[in-house]
Parts: sequence; C-alpha cells; structure tokens
Amino acid sequence: MIQFGIFAALLLLVALSLILIPLLLTREVEFKGDDQANIELAKKKLKDVEDDFANGILNQQQFDQAKRELEVGLFLDLDGKQSAKVSAKSGRWLAIPLLFAVPLVSFSLYTVLGDLRVLDNDTLKSLTAPPEASHASKLEDIKAMVDKLAAKMDKEPNDVEGWMMLSRSYKVLERYQDAANAMRKAYALVGDQPDVLLQMADALAMANGGTLKGEPTALVEKALQVEPGNQMGLWLMGMAYAENDQFQKAVDSWQELLKGYSPEQNGYQEVVKLINQANARLGKPPVQAEAPTVLPAGSDVKPASRSVSVKVTLDDSFKDKVSPDDTLFIYAQAATGPKAPLAIVKHQVKDLPIEVTLDDSQAMMPTMTISSVDHIKITARISAAGGATPQSGEPYGMIEVKGDAGADLKTIVINNSVR
Repeated sequence: MIQFGIFAALLLLVALSLILIPLLLTREVEFKGDDQANIELAKKKLKDVEDDFANGILNQQQFDQAKRELEVGLFLDLDGKQSAKVSAKSGRWLAIPLLFAVPLVSFSLYTVLGDLRVLDNDTLKSLTAPPEASHASKLEDIKAMVDKLAAKMDKEPNDVEGWMMLSRSYKVLERYQDAANAMRKAYALVGDQPDVLLQMADALAMANGGTLKGEPTALVEKALQVEPGNQMGLWLMGMAYAENDQFQKAVDSWQELLKGYSPEQNGYQEVVKLINQANARLGKPPVQAEAPTVLPAGSDVKPASRSVSVKVTLDDSFKDKVSPDDTLFIYAQAATGPKAPLAIVKHQVKDLPIEVTLDDSQAMMPTMTISSVDHIKITARISAAGGATPQSGEPYGMIEVKGDAGADLKTIVINNSVR
C-alpha cells in the first residue's frame, strides 16, 4: 500500500509539472502561416509522382488518383491559415486552482473508476500473475483464423498464393506436415517452381525432426536443377551434405552461396561460419571473412558504375497474343532480397527486337542501383494495360547475371507467361 502511494504521488507530481511549468513560463509567441513551405512540398511530391508515372511504376489511373490527393491535401493545408499571437501572461492565473484541482479530481476519479483491490498485497499479486488464460485465448484465435483459411482453400483449390499462405500459417503453429501438404497443393498447380519445392522441403524436414534426408533432399536437388543459383537451395543443399558427412560438398555449396553475398550483408558472416565448421571437420584451416567496405566520413569516393546490355526478342508463339502498342518493360532486380527495380526502361512491342543498356542512371533510388548488387535478374515483360505490377497471363522473359558477366551483350527471349 505504501509503495502504491509513493508511485501515485510521483506520477501526480510529474503531471502537475507538465501542466504548470509551461503555463508559468509561457512567452509571447507569434504563429505565422507556412503556405509557401506547403506549396514547395506539394511541388516536390508531384514531381515524384510524375517521375513514377514516366518510368511506368504508376499507371494512368494511379497517377490521376495520386495527383488528386495532392491537390486536396494542398487545399486543406492552405485553407484557413492565419497568424496568431499568444500572450505571455494569459492563463497564468490557472496555476493556483490547477495545483489543488488536479490531485482532487485524480483521487475522485480513481475511487470511482479504479480498482481499490490494488491496495491489498495479496490481491495485487493475483492481478499481476502471468496471463496464461489470455495467451491460450489468443492461440485459439490464431488457430480459428488458420482453420478459416483452410476452409476457404477447400472452396478455392486453384489459389496458389492461398496454399502458400496456409503453409506459412501452419509453420507458425508448428504443424509442419500440414504445411508440407499445403505446399504439395501449390506444387500441383504450378509445377517445379524453386520456391514451392524448397518451402515444401523445409516443412518436411521440420516434420521429420529437422533432418533433410530422403524426400527433402530430392526436392532441394530438383529446385537447384531449375534454378542453380537459388540461395535458399544452396543453403539447404549444404546442410543436407553436412548431415551426410559430405563436408567437402557442403563447403562447395556454401562457397557458391557466398558469391551472392557482399561482406556488408547480414547472411555473409553466417555462411562463412558454416564453411569454417565444415572445414574444421575436414581438418582444413578456416577461411577469412572479408571486412565490410567502410568509406571515410565525407569521402567523395563512389563505387564503380556498372551497366548491363541486353537484346530483347519475342518468341514466335507469342506474336499473335500481343499488340504493337502494348508496353514493354525491361528492368533489373536483385536476385534475392528487395524486389524494387534497380534500373528500368520502357518501350513498346513494335520496337522489338531491341537492344538496351541498363545502368545506375536509371535507378529509382540512389542507394539501390545495379552497381550495389552482385547477382541480378533482368526481366522483359509485356503489359497490355501498361501497369507496373505483373498480371497473370502477361508474356515475359528473364535472365540472371552475376558479377562482371554482364559485360557482354545478353539475350532475353520473351517466351513465358506470368502465372
């Protein structure tokens, strides 16, 4: 009870300080309108929106909506702005009545709205006990939502993203076999897609107590046949080799994985650690991790610019499915990690075949350029609607480029459809 009284008094003192000190120290202040600042800010935002529209990130409908929102926001910012003055003495007389009123009102409200049982030590302990029942209730709510999603998938069995979401949900609940079964449903719809194969392998391994032996290893091998440089695949393949005491193969797999990382990335040190653990089992010396590149403060040194030249062609089987005026997007992305374009250009189908060069000058953000990523993928996609977001059925082609391999002209053949 004494402890509660001390805390209550301290909190009351803090509340009074926050009210009375600013009131007693108030100076005359003049507030002026900031119309010009709002106008300049609106101009900057409008330019950003226009740049996104010009680069194909926004379609016409999205551009018009964003522009209208800026106009409305500027109108509201400019409407009713007036200059005003606050007197240095006005309101100080309130200090004395507030000094008595705040404690009195606080105590009165607590007696009505508070719980006086907190004054009893035994009751206080019972009220602050760990909320096991509440935790169990939240867990039941999560299970109910997952069951609801599962029921939805029974009615919509062709929803690939739904099956993948259900699998991730089962993993959260540690229902790994159910997670693997959900990925099997997705696999039946899309076939040998590396992400589906690897997620299914991971769930099966967890269901088997963490071992990758058997079907999980076969799934990882199939994923790497489709996409040899897949980082999750190389990681799991190395783990599978190590589990079977094939440490040299594990090192080879992780060395290949390490090529996709730079010393500045979080996963780099973890991969080096795995390699050194395997080398220790082989009796080999550890590899030395490269130190992250740190430029001195104020340094004008910039990383060397990088560019990739590609030739884009359209497969004959797709020529009857597109129009000459359809939009052609050619853009580079990091092979793993954030999917924001590192460089992007826009043309039309009638320009095909076409040769373009992607470089740092076409980046959407100064910190996300082709030069900042070692392993990239370049996609050429045709959109009848002209939208920046890929839509099901749109023709596309894609290649991957690592390191200096982009020095020569690469060829992209548009011969696939977005699923």
